[in-house]
Amino acid sequence: MVATIGNNAISTLKPGAVLTVTGAQSESEAQMEVADFLQVINRSDLGYFLISKDYFLLYLKSGSSLSGIA
Repeated sequence: MVATIGNNAISTLKPGAVLTVTGAQSESEAQMEVADFLQVINRSDLGYFLISKDYFLLYLKSGSSLSGIA
């Protein structure tokens, strides 16, 4: 299950939001949950990376992968 932390409603997710995944058995399963979640809510403009066990930070994708993370 994917949930947001803070005041970020699912419909208004922004870069910098933190998602937490519960119930995943492994890191790869948690990453798949986040990818599936972003696909379901039609947010292909957002990428994510693991910042701590079960926590993912969202970032805005851009033409260059380096500027998207910076």
